[in-house]
Amino acid sequence: TELYYIFIQYADTIEAVVSTQSTGGAAVVAPSLAVDHFLALVIPLHTYWGMEQVFLDYIHVKPVAVVVGWALKILTAASVIALLYFNQHDIGITQACKDVWNIKRDEELD
Repeated sequence: TELYYIFIQYADTIEAVVSTQSTGGAAVVAPSLAVDHFLALVIPLHTYWGMEQVFLDYIHVKPVAVVVGWALKILTAASVIALLYFNQHDIGITQACKDVWNIKRDEELD
């Protein structure tokens, strides 16, 4: 439980670091499978923390909060698994972002 209290004490700092890293700066500087895997973990984690705060602020009925909390955990885990699978068996997150970014440019060249 001591580790939990340390995490709670520094949760805002940890979340700020994670949200800064999830902007993809590393993906631009050094795209690789390691960066893709890092993003596959960080992006769903950042989303989980944000949605958890929304649910804590607006859902006050205990049974509903429990169900929504578990649904959020399951969706976050599924997102991590799906992104890791996408990184291993397809082009990866960074290349997918580059491809989406270049769609308009490719259309102009045709």
